[in-house]
Amino acid sequence: MLTAVLLAGGLALGVPPAIIAVAAVAAIEPRFVLISAAIWAAVAAVQRRSPRVTPDSEATLFRAMAAELRSGASLRSALAEAAHRVPQIQLARPVRYAEAGMQMATIAEAVESQLPENGRLAAAAFRLSDWSGARVADTFDGLAERAAASAELARERRAATVQARLSAVIVGVAPLVFTLLLVATGRGAGLLEHGHLGWLVLGVGLGLEIAGLVTVAVIVRRAER
Repeated sequence: MLTAVLLAGGLALGVPPAIIAVAAVAAIEPRFVLISAAIWAAVAAVQRRSPRVTPDSEATLFRAMAAELRSGASLRSALAEAAHRVPQIQLARPVRYAEAGMQMATIAEAVESQLPENGRLAAAAFRLSDWSGARVADTFDGLAERAAASAELARERRAATVQARLSAVIVGVAPLVFTLLLVATGRGAGLLEHGHLGWLVLGVGLGLEIAGLVTVAVIVRRAER
């Protein structure tokens, strides 16, 4: 009954429904929340370690393609040679299409899907070369400059927000560390001696902590964009 009253009060105060849901699950089964948090942390760690396509890598690709085109290579050959210089960009499929002699429109679509920053413009350059037969080395040089400028802007943004991101991480992690210290030292055992009320407080606290960590992660990710 008390759980329902607390959750209803949260809704009345305008607490986001997602946080209310997490708190409700934590109150019912705290272990489920802990397991979910551990899985989320593991997935996030794996995603951070996986190679990401950055504006810097796109700039390297475009510069390599422009150099190959100026040396007399065809656009298909330039793509295949440039792909070896940026292994973090998954270009195996468009290179395979190019070597198989497939239509340039198909190759352009495959390239676009692998370049999050400038994929649409790069695909347009492929189609332009196919339709008009024009040499597009200057176009790829321009794309390289655009990608490099975007990378520099991202670095400046990260540098400008480093203090805010550090503060957000400290605010989000400090309560979790404090909770772990209470458990490790045995000082939190008295809370569980109150029976269901103690478990309810623990569950709601864990739910709010997880919701806070998720909120901090969202804030930090938005600040890095």
